[in-house]
Amino acid sequence: MRKVIGALTVLVLVTVASVITLWLARPRADVPEVMPTQAALLPDPTATPRSRAWEAVIQGELMVERTAPPPSPTPAPTHTPTPPLRWQHTPTPVRLRPERPTVPPPTAVSSPREPTVARYNDPRRGEFSPPPEQVPLSLDPRDHFWFRRPVDSSANSAALFSYAYGSDGPNGEWRIHHGIDLPNPIGKEVRASAAGRVIWAGDNYVWYENGRYVESAYSYGNVVIIEHNFGFQGKRLYTLYAHLQLILVYAGQDVQTGEIIGLSGRSGVVSGPHVHFEVRVGRNSYYETRNPLLWMAPYENHGVVAGRVTLPDGSLAQDVTVMLMKGGRVIDTTTTYVNPRQPNSRTWNVNSDEVWRENFVIGDVPVGVYQVVVLLNGRRLIRDVTVRPATTSFVDFTELEVMPLPTPSPTPAG
Repeated sequence: MRKVIGALTVLVLVTVASVITLWLARPRADVPEVMPTQAALLPDPTATPRSRAWEAVIQGELMVERTAPPPSPTPAPTHTPTPPLRWQHTPTPVRLRPERPTVPPPTAVSSPREPTVARYNDPRRGEFSPPPEQVPLSLDPRDHFWFRRPVDSSANSAALFSYAYGSDGPNGEWRIHHGIDLPNPIGKEVRASAAGRVIWAGDNYVWYENGRYVESAYSYGNVVIIEHNFGFQGKRLYTLYAHLQLILVYAGQDVQTGEIIGLSGRSGVVSGPHVHFEVRVGRNSYYETRNPLLWMAPYENHGVVAGRVTLPDGSLAQDVTVMLMKGGRVIDTTTTYVNPRQPNSRTWNVNSDEVWRENFVIGDVPVGVYQVVVLLNGRRLIRDVTVRPATTSFVDFTELEVMPLPTPSPTPAG
């Protein structure tokens, strides 16, 4: 009997629990659904924040793949050239030379303000120079085109014609030029014109021989001078490269033809970047230069015109205008040398060539037939000349052909 009562009690309890559970689980239409408040959406200020940097990384990669970067609203900054490299170099007497009287050093006078760039190309517009002839070159036994141009055809390898060798500039206000200038932007490669040994590489050029001061040229800025391993008529040859922005060789270093020795620049006393190039014969001296156009290989299918204008007393005419004309048009102009070395000279600035004995040169002339016209003391002096490739054509105005200059016709009144 007790077992039956216990079983009934358990059954009643299970039934009651089931009814209560079903009643609690039924839906309550009278109770509204509770939404989280704005405060509940904010992070817990007491909790440690989680890093979400990975989301930015992925988003950035997707943006790079899908979109190109927007154009810059301002132009790219221009390159500021670095100051010239200054080598600490102390010159020493490296050769024994006969004692000779010294001459005053060149004065620090500014080079021209680059009024015009060489007539054949403008490197600022991406133009190229014509290809030059290969060196050494001497189709005529009198020629000695033994030096390559100090800059490549991708730069400006033509000389500034308004400041020729031996001239004092178009207005007669610059120092007499002992070399040629090749205008180029900063940073163009400057190359050795021929094989030899570097005897100077630095700024503040001061030269000594046998322990004695010879000359200085501080206005040249960074300078490289090469003594070449060949000579001319038993005399040593030197080339000088001035106003470099950077020097890439050292004194005593052997260099080969075309080897890079520095970069073009505007060191020293200049107002525009260029390479100043000199050829020195017999002695490393500012007063032993020769016209580089008679030593530097001309362009292909071009030649050189050299000449001499002599006054009735036999002296060389100085600072006289010389024009190269073709078909009535002026192709090029230059002037005769100012203060050239002459017999019995005690002082001079520049020298005529040992072979040509010229006092003017026009370089890189395309082959063809031209007239050379000299204006001297109100007279017009004319010579015909045929320019042949890779040779020098010489014009002598010792026996003068004189033509009067045309008289200007009167201008009608009114």
